[in-house]
Amino acid sequence: MTTAQLISAHRIIVKIGSALIADGETGDIRGSWLETMIEDVVRFFSRGQQVIIVTSGAVAVGSHHFNKFGVLRSEERQAAAAIGQVRLMLAFEQSLKRFGFGLGQILLMGEDLRNPHRRLNVLSTVRQILKVGAVPVINENDTTATAETRFGDNDRLAAQLAELVQADIIILLSNIDGLFTEDPHDNPSARLITEVRRITPQIEAMAGHSVSRHSSGGMLTKLMAARIAMDAGCNMIIAKGNKSYPLSAIENGGPSTWFVPFARDRSDRHTCGNKLPQAQ
Repeated sequence: MTTAQLISAHRIIVKIGSALIADGETGDIRGSWLETMIEDVVRFFSRGQQVIIVTSGAVAVGSHHFNKFGVLRSEERQAAAAIGQVRLMLAFEQSLKRFGFGLGQILLMGEDLRNPHRRLNVLSTVRQILKVGAVPVINENDTTATAETRFGDNDRLAAQLAELVQADIIILLSNIDGLFTEDPHDNPSARLITEVRRITPQIEAMAGHSVSRHSSGGMLTKLMAARIAMDAGCNMIIAKGNKSYPLSAIENGGPSTWFVPFARDRSDRHTCGNKLPQAQ
């Protein structure tokens, strides 16, 4: 795959992991990094593309109010999400405002994308936010979510959202360059897989299981997201995002893994069936 496809894509979803946006030691939002990421997003809009942001980080930001380490209890995690989400959206709003863009926050639970009527409401809301020149910024509603209502991780949330809005590409910004033949932390000789066209048992076996203290994802969840995206005819990219201007780095040929679906007509996607109107 070439970066020309990224440049020509109409609708893009960018998912940001907790470890990128929140300092793991202090819980502070990495404001300087966020500024450069938003500058990349604005550049995409300036050439006629649409960008929807899915961000983690609310729990990581809010958890430091509890002054404790280790796994939070359920009620602590929900409170941390409520506290952190406010700070997270304020940081996004301030960064976007510098470029004349507004922000539209959407908090989702699993049922919102499973129920046909709620799916339509989500789609309509995303459309309207984009229509008025604002950027949709989406997170799982960790404040009220339970085990039965959670997506489980924002990788799969991004993929299901891409299916709904008929996104062309999902970009998962992570703390790793992409999918490796082995965990590169354990084996420095592990090789980066630059393109995947089928998720085989061999590909699944390459996924590690390590996650950070506040993240719910890992390479395995990213492969699950890739399967959803590819089934919907959507490309997906995993790339390391911890440096400034992470989207520019991908465009400039930086390390990444592309998941490429079989070519199919957009009308044949599983996205919303024929019951929902086409996204504009």
